[in-house]
Amino acid sequence: MTQRPCIAIVGRANVGKSSLFNRLLGHRVAVVHDRPGVTRDRHFREWEFDGRRVDLVDTGGFIDESLDPLADQVRKQIDLALDAADVVLFMIDARTGITYDDIQLARAVQRKGKTVQLIANKAERPQDREAIGEWMKLGMGPAAPVSATAGYGLDGLCEILRRLIPASRGKYVPDEKLRIAILGRPNAGKSTLVNRLLGEDRMIVSPVPGTTRDSIDAEFIWQGHHFQVTDTAGLRKKARVNDDVEYYSNMRSLESIRRSDVVILLVDSLEEGLPEQDLRILRQVEEAGKGLVVAISKWDALEKDHKTFDILCKGMRQRIPALAETPMVAFSGLTGQRVPRLLESVLAVREASMKILGRENVIAYFKECLDAHSPPYAHGRPVILTRCCQVHVNPPMLAFETDSPDLVAESYRRFLRSRAIDRFGLAGIPLRISFRKKLELRTDEDLARFGGDVPESAPEA
Repeated sequence: MTQRPCIAIVGRANVGKSSLFNRLLGHRVAVVHDRPGVTRDRHFREWEFDGRRVDLVDTGGFIDESLDPLADQVRKQIDLALDAADVVLFMIDARTGITYDDIQLARAVQRKGKTVQLIANKAERPQDREAIGEWMKLGMGPAAPVSATAGYGLDGLCEILRRLIPASRGKYVPDEKLRIAILGRPNAGKSTLVNRLLGEDRMIVSPVPGTTRDSIDAEFIWQGHHFQVTDTAGLRKKARVNDDVEYYSNMRSLESIRRSDVVILLVDSLEEGLPEQDLRILRQVEEAGKGLVVAISKWDALEKDHKTFDILCKGMRQRIPALAETPMVAFSGLTGQRVPRLLESVLAVREASMKILGRENVIAYFKECLDAHSPPYAHGRPVILTRCCQVHVNPPMLAFETDSPDLVAESYRRFLRSRAIDRFGLAGIPLRISFRKKLELRTDEDLARFGGDVPESAPEA
Protein backbone atom coordinates (compact mmCIF):
# COMPACT_ATOMS: atom_id res chain seq x y z
CA MET A 1 0.00 0.00 0.00
CA THR A 2 1.60 3.27 -1.07
CA GLN A 3 1.83 6.10 1.42
CA ARG A 4 -0.53 8.93 0.50
CA PRO A 5 0.11 12.57 1.48
CA CYS A 6 -1.68 13.52 4.68
CA ILE A 7 -3.63 16.73 5.36
CA ALA A 8 -4.58 17.34 9.01
CA ILE A 9 -7.26 19.84 10.05
CA VAL A 10 -6.50 21.28 13.50
CA GLY A 11 -7.84 24.08 15.64
CA ARG A 12 -9.45 24.81 18.95
CA ALA A 13 -12.86 23.39 19.77
CA ASN A 14 -15.94 24.46 17.81
CA VAL A 15 -14.25 26.42 15.01
CA GLY A 16 -15.77 24.15 12.32
CA LYS A 17 -13.11 21.51 11.61
CA SER A 18 -15.60 18.65 11.18
CA SER A 19 -17.79 20.85 8.97
CA LEU A 20 -14.81 21.50 6.67
CA PHE A 21 -13.92 17.79 6.76
CA ASN A 22 -17.44 16.91 5.61
CA ARG A 23 -17.51 19.69 3.00
CA LEU A 24 -14.24 18.59 1.37
CA LEU A 25 -15.32 14.94 1.27
CA GLY A 26 -18.66 15.92 -0.25
CA HIS A 27 -20.87 14.13 2.29
CA ARG A 28 -21.51 14.08 6.00
CA VAL A 29 -18.98 11.79 7.67
CA ALA A 30 -18.11 13.40 11.00
CA VAL A 31 -20.71 14.35 13.60
CA VAL A 32 -21.12 18.14 13.72
CA HIS A 33 -22.54 20.03 16.70
CA ASP A 34 -22.23 23.46 18.29
CA ARG A 35 -21.08 21.91 21.56
CA PRO A 36 -17.27 21.99 22.00
CA GLY A 37 -15.48 18.65 22.19
CA VAL A 38 -17.80 16.52 20.02
CA THR A 39 -14.84 15.25 17.96
CA ARG A 40 -12.23 13.57 20.14
CA ASP A 41 -10.39 10.94 18.12
CA ARG A 42 -8.51 11.42 14.87
CA HIS A 43 -10.87 10.75 11.97
CA PHE A 44 -9.20 9.54 8.75
CA ARG A 45 -10.77 9.43 5.29
CA GLU A 46 -9.27 9.06 1.83
CA TRP A 47 -10.00 12.15 -0.29
CA GLU A 48 -9.53 12.61 -4.02
CA PHE A 49 -9.41 16.04 -5.65
CA ASP A 50 -8.04 17.16 -8.98
CA GLY A 51 -5.92 14.06 -9.62
CA ARG A 52 -4.62 13.90 -6.05
CA ARG A 53 -5.33 11.27 -3.43
CA VAL A 54 -4.65 12.18 0.17
CA ASP A 55 -5.50 11.09 3.70
CA LEU A 56 -7.68 13.81 5.18
CA VAL A 57 -7.65 13.88 8.99
CA ASP A 58 -10.16 15.58 11.27
CA THR A 59 -8.91 16.10 14.82
CA GLY A 60 -10.46 16.84 18.18
CA GLY A 61 -10.74 20.40 19.32
CA PHE A 62 -7.95 21.91 21.43
CA ILE A 63 -9.82 22.60 24.68
CA ASP A 64 -9.18 23.59 28.28
CA GLU A 65 -8.72 20.59 30.59
CA SER A 66 -11.26 22.03 33.03
CA LEU A 67 -13.98 21.68 30.39
CA ASP A 68 -13.34 18.05 29.45
CA PRO A 69 -11.67 15.30 31.50
CA LEU A 70 -10.34 13.79 28.25
CA ALA A 71 -8.74 17.03 27.02
CA ASP A 72 -5.20 15.76 27.65
CA GLN A 73 -5.82 12.61 25.57
CA VAL A 74 -7.38 14.72 22.81
CA ARG A 75 -4.23 16.84 22.75
CA LYS A 76 -2.11 13.71 22.38
CA GLN A 77 -4.25 12.70 19.40
CA ILE A 78 -3.73 16.14 17.85
CA ASP A 79 0.02 15.76 18.37
CA LEU A 80 0.02 12.38 16.61
CA ALA A 81 -1.94 13.87 13.70
CA LEU A 82 0.59 16.68 13.38
CA ASP A 83 3.48 14.22 13.32
CA ALA A 84 1.89 12.31 10.41
CA ALA A 85 0.78 15.38 8.43
CA ASP A 86 2.42 16.73 5.29
CA VAL A 87 0.16 19.78 5.31
CA VAL A 88 -1.65 21.29 8.30
CA LEU A 89 -4.84 23.29 7.87
CA PHE A 90 -4.93 25.48 10.99
CA MET A 91 -8.47 26.73 11.52
CA ILE A 92 -9.66 29.74 13.51
CA ASP A 93 -13.11 31.29 13.92
CA ALA A 94 -13.25 34.55 11.95
CA ARG A 95 -16.14 35.87 14.05
CA THR A 96 -14.64 35.37 17.51
CA GLY A 97 -11.10 36.34 16.55
CA ILE A 98 -7.82 35.07 17.99
CA THR A 99 -8.09 33.45 21.42
CA TYR A 100 -5.57 32.21 23.98
CA ASP A 101 -6.24 28.59 22.88
CA ASP A 102 -5.52 29.58 19.25
CA ILE A 103 -2.15 31.02 20.28
CA GLN A 104 -1.22 28.00 22.40
CA LEU A 105 -2.06 25.53 19.63
CA ALA A 106 -0.36 27.68 16.97
CA ARG A 107 2.90 27.53 18.95
CA ALA A 108 2.64 23.72 19.17
CA VAL A 109 2.05 23.47 15.42
CA GLN A 110 4.93 25.79 14.54
CA ARG A 111 7.33 23.71 16.67
CA LYS A 112 6.59 20.75 14.35
CA GLY A 113 8.02 22.60 11.35
CA LYS A 114 5.19 21.49 9.06
CA THR A 115 3.73 23.24 6.02
CA VAL A 116 0.79 25.19 7.44
CA GLN A 117 -2.14 26.96 5.80
CA LEU A 118 -4.16 29.25 8.06
CA ILE A 119 -7.93 29.09 7.52
CA ALA A 120 -10.44 31.60 8.90
CA ASN A 121 -13.80 29.81 9.00
CA LYS A 122 -17.28 31.38 9.22
CA ALA A 123 -16.10 34.24 7.03
CA GLU A 124 -18.80 34.37 4.34
CA ARG A 125 -19.96 37.91 5.25
CA PRO A 126 -17.79 40.98 4.46
CA GLN A 127 -17.82 42.09 8.12
CA ASP A 128 -16.44 38.66 9.10
CA ARG A 129 -13.28 39.37 7.10
CA GLU A 130 -12.47 42.79 8.58
CA ALA A 131 -10.09 41.35 11.19
CA ILE A 132 -7.71 39.97 8.56
CA GLY A 133 -4.81 41.92 10.07
CA GLU A 134 -5.37 40.33 13.49
CA TRP A 135 -5.13 36.85 11.97
CA MET A 136 -1.54 37.58 10.89
CA LYS A 137 -0.50 37.74 14.57
CA LEU A 138 -0.38 33.95 14.64
CA GLY A 139 2.70 34.05 12.42
CA MET A 140 1.28 31.63 9.85
CA GLY A 141 0.99 34.01 6.93
CA PRO A 142 -2.22 35.13 5.20
CA ALA A 143 -5.40 33.28 6.08
CA ALA A 144 -7.76 31.76 3.54
CA PRO A 145 -11.28 32.99 4.46
CA VAL A 146 -13.87 30.23 4.06
CA SER A 147 -17.27 29.10 5.26
CA ALA A 148 -17.42 25.32 5.68
CA THR A 149 -21.20 25.35 6.06
CA ALA A 150 -22.00 27.75 3.19
CA GLY A 151 -19.18 26.62 0.86
CA TYR A 152 -17.68 30.11 0.60
CA GLY A 153 -13.97 30.19 -0.35
CA LEU A 154 -13.62 26.44 -0.93
CA ASP A 155 -12.45 26.87 -4.53
CA GLY A 156 -9.66 29.14 -3.33
CA LEU A 157 -8.68 26.68 -0.62
CA CYS A 158 -8.49 23.81 -3.11
CA GLU A 159 -6.30 25.98 -5.38
CA ILE A 160 -3.90 26.47 -2.45
CA LEU A 161 -3.87 22.72 -1.78
CA ARG A 162 -3.08 22.02 -5.45
CA ARG A 163 0.13 24.01 -4.99
CA LEU A 164 1.00 22.26 -1.73
CA ILE A 165 0.18 18.65 -2.75
CA PRO A 166 1.74 17.19 -5.92
CA ALA A 167 -0.51 15.37 -8.40
CA SER A 168 -0.56 11.58 -8.09
CA ARG A 169 1.59 9.71 -10.61
CA GLY A 170 0.35 6.71 -12.59
CA LYS A 171 -3.06 5.08 -12.64
CA TYR A 172 -4.71 4.63 -9.26
CA VAL A 173 -5.60 1.05 -8.38
CA PRO A 174 -8.11 0.88 -5.52
CA ASP A 175 -7.08 -1.07 -2.43
CA GLU A 176 -8.85 -4.36 -1.79
CA LYS A 177 -9.88 -3.83 1.80
CA LEU A 178 -11.85 -6.06 4.11
CA ARG A 179 -14.10 -3.64 5.95
CA ILE A 180 -14.84 -4.42 9.60
CA ALA A 181 -17.31 -2.54 11.81
CA ILE A 182 -16.87 -3.00 15.56
CA LEU A 183 -20.13 -2.51 17.44
CA GLY A 184 -21.34 -2.98 20.98
CA ARG A 185 -22.49 -1.18 24.07
CA PRO A 186 -20.59 1.77 25.56
CA ASN A 187 -17.39 0.75 27.36
CA ALA A 188 -17.39 -2.78 25.89
CA GLY A 189 -13.78 -2.35 24.76
CA LYS A 190 -14.18 -1.34 21.10
CA SER A 191 -11.49 1.36 21.07
CA THR A 192 -9.08 -0.84 23.02
CA LEU A 193 -9.45 -3.52 20.35
CA VAL A 194 -8.90 -1.02 17.53
CA ASN A 195 -5.74 0.29 19.19
CA ARG A 196 -4.49 -3.29 19.52
CA LEU A 197 -5.18 -3.98 15.84
CA LEU A 198 -3.42 -0.79 14.73
CA GLY A 199 -0.51 -1.17 17.10
CA GLU A 200 -0.88 2.42 18.28
CA ASP A 201 -3.12 4.56 20.50
CA ARG A 202 -5.25 5.84 17.63
CA MET A 203 -8.49 5.85 19.67
CA ILE A 204 -8.97 7.46 23.06
CA VAL A 205 -9.66 4.83 25.71
CA SER A 206 -11.37 5.75 28.98
CA PRO A 207 -13.58 4.02 31.55
CA VAL A 208 -16.08 6.83 30.97
CA PRO A 209 -18.88 5.38 28.75
CA GLY A 210 -19.48 7.34 25.54
CA THR A 211 -15.87 8.44 25.00
CA THR A 212 -16.12 7.60 21.28
CA ARG A 213 -18.83 9.78 19.75
CA ASP A 214 -18.33 9.13 16.05
CA SER A 215 -17.56 6.23 13.72
CA ILE A 216 -13.81 6.36 13.09
CA ASP A 217 -12.11 4.57 10.16
CA ALA A 218 -8.54 3.29 10.24
CA GLU A 219 -6.51 0.85 8.14
CA PHE A 220 -3.99 -1.86 8.97
CA ILE A 221 -2.37 -4.89 7.34
CA TRP A 222 -2.22 -8.31 9.03
CA GLN A 223 -0.54 -11.30 7.39
CA GLY A 224 -0.84 -9.71 3.96
CA HIS A 225 -4.53 -8.86 4.33
CA HIS A 226 -5.59 -5.22 4.10
CA PHE A 227 -8.27 -4.27 6.64
CA GLN A 228 -10.29 -1.13 7.20
CA VAL A 229 -11.72 -1.08 10.71
CA THR A 230 -14.44 1.24 11.96
CA ASP A 231 -14.59 2.04 15.66
CA THR A 232 -18.15 3.11 16.47
CA ALA A 233 -19.90 4.95 19.26
CA GLY A 234 -21.42 2.61 21.85
CA LEU A 235 -25.05 1.90 21.09
CA ARG A 236 -27.54 2.41 23.90
CA LYS A 237 -31.27 1.95 24.16
CA LYS A 238 -33.31 4.61 22.36
CA ALA A 239 -35.01 5.50 25.63
CA ARG A 240 -31.61 6.50 27.04
CA VAL A 241 -30.55 8.53 24.01
CA ASN A 242 -31.79 11.97 25.06
CA ASP A 243 -28.86 13.87 23.60
CA ASP A 244 -28.84 14.89 19.95
CA VAL A 245 -25.08 14.30 19.57
CA GLU A 246 -25.52 10.78 20.87
CA TYR A 247 -28.52 10.28 18.58
CA TYR A 248 -26.44 11.10 15.49
CA SER A 249 -23.58 8.98 16.82
CA ASN A 250 -25.99 6.03 17.07
CA MET A 251 -27.21 6.62 13.51
CA ARG A 252 -23.60 6.76 12.27
CA SER A 253 -22.85 3.49 14.06
CA LEU A 254 -25.77 1.79 12.32
CA GLU A 255 -24.62 3.26 8.99
CA SER A 256 -21.23 1.63 9.58
CA ILE A 257 -22.95 -1.77 9.40
CA ARG A 258 -24.08 -1.04 5.85
CA ARG A 259 -20.55 0.02 4.84
CA SER A 260 -18.89 -3.07 6.31
CA ASP A 261 -18.15 -6.57 5.02
CA VAL A 262 -18.05 -8.18 8.45
CA VAL A 263 -19.39 -6.91 11.79
CA ILE A 264 -17.67 -7.73 15.08
CA LEU A 265 -20.20 -7.53 17.90
CA LEU A 266 -18.37 -6.99 21.17
CA VAL A 267 -19.93 -8.60 24.24
CA ASP A 268 -18.43 -7.63 27.60
CA SER A 269 -17.50 -10.83 29.44
CA LEU A 270 -18.00 -9.01 32.74
CA GLU A 271 -21.64 -8.28 31.94
CA GLU A 272 -24.60 -10.62 31.96
CA GLY A 273 -25.38 -12.00 28.47
CA LEU A 274 -26.77 -10.02 25.56
CA PRO A 275 -29.11 -7.09 26.33
CA GLU A 276 -31.89 -5.86 24.07
CA GLN A 277 -29.58 -3.31 22.45
CA ASP A 278 -27.24 -6.06 21.23
CA LEU A 279 -30.23 -7.95 19.83
CA ARG A 280 -31.08 -4.83 17.85
CA ILE A 281 -27.57 -4.84 16.39
CA LEU A 282 -28.00 -8.49 15.39
CA ARG A 283 -31.22 -7.65 13.53
CA GLN A 284 -29.51 -4.75 11.74
CA VAL A 285 -26.61 -7.00 10.67
CA GLU A 286 -29.02 -9.69 9.41
CA GLU A 287 -31.11 -7.18 7.45
CA ALA A 288 -27.99 -5.64 5.89
CA GLY A 289 -26.74 -9.10 4.82
CA LYS A 290 -23.37 -8.74 6.57
CA GLY A 291 -21.13 -11.39 8.09
CA LEU A 292 -20.95 -11.56 11.88
CA VAL A 293 -18.42 -12.58 14.52
CA VAL A 294 -19.29 -12.35 18.22
CA ALA A 295 -16.22 -11.28 20.22
CA ILE A 296 -16.28 -11.69 23.99
CA SER A 297 -14.06 -8.93 25.36
CA LYS A 298 -12.05 -8.39 28.57
CA TRP A 299 -11.36 -12.13 28.82
CA ASP A 300 -8.21 -11.43 30.86
CA ALA A 301 -10.25 -9.74 33.60
CA LEU A 302 -12.78 -12.55 34.06
CA GLU A 303 -12.44 -15.21 36.76
CA LYS A 304 -12.90 -18.44 34.83
CA ASP A 305 -12.11 -22.11 34.40
CA HIS A 306 -11.87 -24.42 31.38
CA LYS A 307 -15.69 -24.60 31.09
CA THR A 308 -16.45 -20.87 31.26
CA PHE A 309 -16.24 -20.16 27.53
CA ASP A 310 -18.43 -23.12 26.54
CA ILE A 311 -21.04 -22.26 29.17
CA LEU A 312 -21.11 -18.61 28.10
CA CYS A 313 -21.48 -19.45 24.39
CA LYS A 314 -24.12 -22.10 25.07
CA GLY A 315 -26.16 -19.62 27.10
CA MET A 316 -26.11 -17.00 24.35
CA ARG A 317 -27.00 -19.53 21.66
CA GLN A 318 -29.88 -20.96 23.68
CA ARG A 319 -31.29 -17.52 24.25
CA ILE A 320 -30.76 -16.39 20.64
CA PRO A 321 -31.14 -19.27 18.15
CA ALA A 322 -29.84 -17.03 15.33
CA LEU A 323 -26.38 -17.28 16.94
CA ALA A 324 -26.34 -21.07 16.70
CA GLU A 325 -23.75 -21.10 13.88
CA THR A 326 -22.10 -17.72 14.55
CA PRO A 327 -18.35 -17.84 15.33
CA MET A 328 -17.54 -16.72 18.88
CA VAL A 329 -14.07 -15.74 20.09
CA ALA A 330 -13.05 -14.74 23.63
CA PHE A 331 -10.18 -12.25 23.59
CA SER A 332 -8.43 -9.43 25.40
CA GLY A 333 -7.77 -6.17 23.58
CA LEU A 334 -5.56 -5.07 26.47
CA THR A 335 -3.13 -8.02 26.31
CA GLY A 336 -3.73 -9.13 22.71
CA GLN A 337 -4.84 -12.61 23.80
CA ARG A 338 -6.59 -14.39 20.87
CA VAL A 339 -6.79 -11.24 18.73
CA PRO A 340 -5.14 -13.18 15.83
CA ARG A 341 -7.84 -15.85 16.19
CA LEU A 342 -10.47 -13.11 16.01
CA LEU A 343 -9.00 -11.87 12.71
CA GLU A 344 -8.86 -15.44 11.39
CA SER A 345 -12.59 -15.75 12.11
CA VAL A 346 -13.28 -12.46 10.33
CA LEU A 347 -11.36 -13.66 7.25
CA ALA A 348 -13.22 -16.99 7.27
CA VAL A 349 -16.61 -15.26 7.46
CA ARG A 350 -15.72 -12.90 4.62
CA GLU A 351 -14.52 -15.80 2.47
CA ALA A 352 -17.77 -17.69 3.15
CA SER A 353 -19.90 -14.67 2.21
CA MET A 354 -18.26 -14.57 -1.24
CA LYS A 355 -18.40 -18.33 -1.78
CA ILE A 356 -19.87 -19.91 -4.91
CA LEU A 357 -21.13 -23.23 -3.63
CA GLY A 358 -20.86 -25.04 -6.97
CA ARG A 359 -23.80 -26.22 -9.06
CA GLU A 360 -23.15 -29.93 -8.53
CA ASN A 361 -22.66 -29.38 -4.81
CA VAL A 362 -26.00 -27.57 -4.53
CA ILE A 363 -27.80 -30.37 -6.38
CA ALA A 364 -26.31 -32.93 -3.98
CA TYR A 365 -27.31 -30.76 -0.98
CA PHE A 366 -30.88 -30.45 -2.32
CA LYS A 367 -31.23 -34.22 -2.69
CA GLU A 368 -29.84 -34.81 0.81
CA CYS A 369 -32.35 -32.37 2.31
CA LEU A 370 -35.34 -34.03 0.58
CA ASP A 371 -34.13 -37.50 1.55
CA ALA A 372 -33.71 -36.44 5.18
CA HIS A 373 -36.93 -34.47 5.57
CA SER A 374 -39.67 -33.68 3.05
CA PRO A 375 -41.54 -30.36 3.33
CA PRO A 376 -44.53 -30.64 5.69
CA TYR A 377 -48.06 -30.63 4.26
CA ALA A 378 -49.96 -27.35 4.14
CA HIS A 379 -53.78 -27.22 4.27
CA GLY A 380 -53.94 -30.95 3.68
CA ARG A 381 -51.88 -30.97 0.48
CA PRO A 382 -48.21 -31.69 -0.15
CA VAL A 383 -45.62 -28.96 -0.75
CA ILE A 384 -43.24 -30.10 -3.49
CA LEU A 385 -39.82 -28.57 -4.14
CA THR A 386 -38.55 -29.36 -7.63
CA ARG A 387 -35.19 -27.57 -8.06
CA CYS A 388 -32.60 -25.57 -6.14
CA CYS A 389 -29.91 -23.15 -7.28
CA GLN A 390 -27.59 -20.55 -5.80
CA VAL A 391 -28.70 -17.22 -7.25
CA HIS A 392 -26.52 -14.69 -5.41
CA VAL A 393 -23.35 -14.10 -3.41
CA ASN A 394 -22.44 -11.65 -0.65
CA PRO A 395 -24.39 -12.99 1.08
CA PRO A 396 -25.14 -16.31 -0.64
CA MET A 397 -28.78 -16.96 -1.56
CA LEU A 398 -30.34 -20.31 -2.36
CA ALA A 399 -33.60 -20.32 -4.33
CA PHE A 400 -36.00 -23.27 -4.41
CA GLU A 401 -38.61 -23.85 -7.11
CA THR A 402 -42.11 -24.83 -5.95
CA ASP A 403 -45.72 -24.37 -7.11
CA SER A 404 -46.69 -23.10 -3.67
CA PRO A 405 -43.96 -20.76 -2.34
CA ASP A 406 -46.29 -19.18 0.22
CA LEU A 407 -47.11 -22.54 1.82
CA VAL A 408 -43.57 -23.61 2.74
CA ALA A 409 -43.42 -23.79 6.54
CA GLU A 410 -41.03 -21.45 8.35
CA SER A 411 -39.65 -24.47 10.24
CA TYR A 412 -38.66 -26.05 6.91
CA ARG A 413 -36.95 -22.85 5.80
CA ARG A 414 -34.87 -22.98 9.00
CA PHE A 415 -34.07 -26.65 8.31
CA LEU A 416 -32.84 -25.90 4.78
CA ARG A 417 -30.77 -22.98 6.03
CA SER A 418 -29.18 -24.93 8.88
CA ARG A 419 -28.26 -27.85 6.57
CA ALA A 420 -26.70 -25.46 4.04
CA ILE A 421 -24.65 -23.67 6.70
CA ASP A 422 -23.31 -26.98 8.00
CA ARG A 423 -22.62 -28.49 4.56
CA PHE A 424 -20.99 -25.46 2.94
CA GLY A 425 -19.23 -23.94 5.96
CA LEU A 426 -21.24 -20.71 6.09
CA ALA A 427 -20.96 -19.97 9.83
CA GLY A 428 -21.55 -16.28 10.54
CA ILE A 429 -23.25 -15.65 7.18
CA PRO A 430 -26.86 -14.41 6.84
CA LEU A 431 -27.66 -17.07 4.23
CA ARG A 432 -30.84 -16.19 2.32
CA ILE A 433 -33.44 -18.84 1.47
CA SER A 434 -36.01 -18.02 -1.22
CA PHE A 435 -38.99 -19.95 -2.67
CA ARG A 436 -40.12 -19.17 -6.22
CA LYS A 437 -42.67 -20.49 -8.68
CA LYS A 438 -40.19 -20.24 -11.55
CA LEU A 439 -36.48 -20.59 -11.00
CA GLU A 440 -34.01 -18.95 -13.37
CA LEU A 441 -30.88 -21.05 -13.07
CA ARG A 442 -27.54 -19.29 -12.69
CA THR A 443 -24.24 -20.91 -13.53
CA ASP A 444 -21.12 -20.61 -11.43
CA GLU A 445 -19.71 -18.34 -14.13
CA ASP A 446 -22.74 -16.02 -13.72
CA LEU A 447 -22.14 -15.83 -9.98
CA ALA A 448 -18.43 -15.15 -10.50
CA ARG A 449 -19.40 -11.98 -12.33
CA PHE A 450 -21.03 -10.80 -9.10
CA GLY A 451 -17.66 -11.09 -7.40
CA GLY A 452 -18.06 -14.59 -5.99
CA ASP A 453 -15.21 -17.03 -5.42
CA VAL A 454 -15.60 -20.34 -7.26
CA PRO A 455 -14.68 -23.37 -5.10
CA GLU A 456 -12.01 -25.76 -6.35
CA SER A 457 -14.57 -28.53 -6.85
CA ALA A 458 -16.68 -26.34 -9.15
CA PRO A 459 -15.95 -25.47 -12.80
CA GLU A 460 -13.54 -22.60 -13.25
CA ALA A 461 -15.08 -19.27 -14.32
